[in-house]
Amino acid sequence: MRPLIEDALDLFLYAPVGLLTSSLEDLSPDDLPELAEKGRGRIGRLLSNARVVGHLTISMGRRTLESELRRWRPPPDAHPNGNSGAAAELPVESTDGPTRARRTGADAGLPIPDYEALSASQVVRRLDGLGPEELEAVHAHESSTRRRRTILHRTQQLLGREEPPGPGPAAT
Repeated sequence: MRPLIEDALDLFLYAPVGLLTSSLEDLSPDDLPELAEKGRGRIGRLLSNARVVGHLTISMGRRTLESELRRWRPPPDAHPNGNSGAAAELPVESTDGPTRARRTGADAGLPIPDYEALSASQVVRRLDGLGPEELEAVHAHESSTRRRRTILHRTQQLLGREEPPGPGPAAT
């Protein structure tokens, strides 16, 4: 015995499609199973074709998008702020390992190696050993790029321009 869903699909989906693909004069009441089979075959082919076209469309779209992204990617010597001569910090795709960030040209002039790759807390720990000119360079760079308040405040404290946090004045 066939499941009820199969009978419903035959009656309401496959038979009407089969009917549309058959000539009206060749029909008899006993043709329902044959019509359903024709409809099933026709819809199966249509779905198969739609699936192939869908995969092809997605594949071509992906290739087009990747091509456009490569076309619009800034050249290696372009800086995000418009300064030429400094490399933009973009992910570098590599087939032999994980993605890594490139070192920026501005990063090379800072007294802290791999500055752009460090978190604010890692930078702050390295500030104590810097001289005034180096602190000024870090402050200027941070002010014009990421503006991390922790680093900006600590450089100002070390330069003597800001009071370090601590207990307030003693009450008398």
